[in-house]
Amino acid sequence: MTDGQPTLGDRIISIIVGTLNNLIPSSISSSANALVDFAYVRVLGLPFIVLGYRQSGKTTLLEWLRRDTAYLADFDPEPTAAGGAPVPVFGSNIGSQHMRLKPGRDVGGEYAMWETDWLDLFRHARPRGIVFMMDHTNPPQHKDALNFVLQMIDEEPAAAKNLKMFLLVINKADLWGSEKTLGDLLDEYRNETRRLKSQSERLGYAYMIAGTSLVTGAGVSEAMTRFFNAIRPKPKKL
Repeated sequence: MTDGQPTLGDRIISIIVGTLNNLIPSSISSSANALVDFAYVRVLGLPFIVLGYRQSGKTTLLEWLRRDTAYLADFDPEPTAAGGAPVPVFGSNIGSQHMRLKPGRDVGGEYAMWETDWLDLFRHARPRGIVFMMDHTNPPQHKDALNFVLQMIDEEPAAAKNLKMFLLVINKADLWGSEKTLGDLLDEYRNETRRLKSQSERLGYAYMIAGTSLVTGAGVSEAMTRFFNAIRPKPKKL
């Protein structure tokens, strides 16, 4: 993206698909959609963004995807600075398929970064999917961050129009899993999850909630497989 506008490749694909869908039979149109799926999954990269309050695992998740590893017990990144860091398109094995992924930037989670880095990333990426990271600590801060993102989706329709999936990740299950269930943790977020459900129905995107541990790898591969399958132009049956 440049200055919030789609890249030339994105524009060409949109024009081709729209034209083909209007002019040709459904059987051929299905083949065209498969071609677009191939272009995003294997060439351009699936656009998605990772948001969440500080130290919830955003940078670690991106590293997990880039490394194609089962877990990241040895990874201990510094907090992401203001402005974030660009993340080039990269390949990753998602389930049984190799995909090209396009996260745009790695952004920090401090309050001051929400209306700057998060909003700028959302506007430029126009993502097909959002991964929102949380953990078992600091419920008030996680609530504020999640509500900010849901409000941002409502207030930025141009950036949200391609959104297909919102994945809410409760990370660090290695620390809370022996004492609490995912349902126990979500009890703190009843209003927020109701708002997420309502918004997804109103705007037409899917949502999913998953408990994961990037340290042990528990639940990560399953969540990522479902997420990236959902945001590709032609999802596969899992």
